[in-house]
Amino acid sequence: MSLARSLERRIEQLVEGIGTKVFRGQLHPLEVAIRIVREAELSLTQSGVGPTAPNRFIVSINPADLGDDADDVVTRLGTVVAEASAERGWRLEGPPTVSLNGVPSVTAGSMSVEALVHPGPIEPWAQLIEARGPRRLPVSKNRSLVGRSRRADLMLGDDSVSRSHAILWHDAGGRWIQDLASSNGTSLNGAATHGPTPLHDGDVIGFGMARFSFRPV
Repeated sequence: MSLARSLERRIEQLVEGIGTKVFRGQLHPLEVAIRIVREAELSLTQSGVGPTAPNRFIVSINPADLGDDADDVVTRLGTVVAEASAERGWRLEGPPTVSLNGVPSVTAGSMSVEALVHPGPIEPWAQLIEARGPRRLPVSKNRSLVGRSRRADLMLGDDSVSRSHAILWHDAGGRWIQDLASSNGTSLNGAATHGPTPLHDGDVIGFGMARFSFRPV
């Protein structure tokens, strides 16, 4: 499974300068980063809002390949997961984290990666500001479900809003909204939406009769 060249370049930038301080022997930080992203791709699950990727990765390598000062590299590897998710439009159920373990049974120069879904709070990437009220709803998860259902990521109590009304997400540098065949439709700046529709700062979104301004964070 190949990575887009733009994403691979971004990964190279994120792990640049780590060198051999953390990884010794035949392992290279870029190899580990790309392996994590590929494991995420292989572990994708589909739901009503689109692809969901693991956000917790446990990387096991031979102790001879593991150096010192792993704090910086695990932070950067977590950022790699976040970048890949934003580029590919994956949903994460919690913040991306990576841990490195020295395991003698792993062959020197190789690695094993366990990918898990671990729910937790995520920093918002946008917010919805209610047109006629004080509410500011943080949009934290990529592919956030908007609706009247209690299972929606952004729950709206308006009777004109369907239980599963629309999806908000970002990928490849863009932000998008799509109606989910709701009863009263989703509009953007007063016009009905049809299929994936790009969002911009200050756009007014209508979920049925409910109106919110879209603000990226």
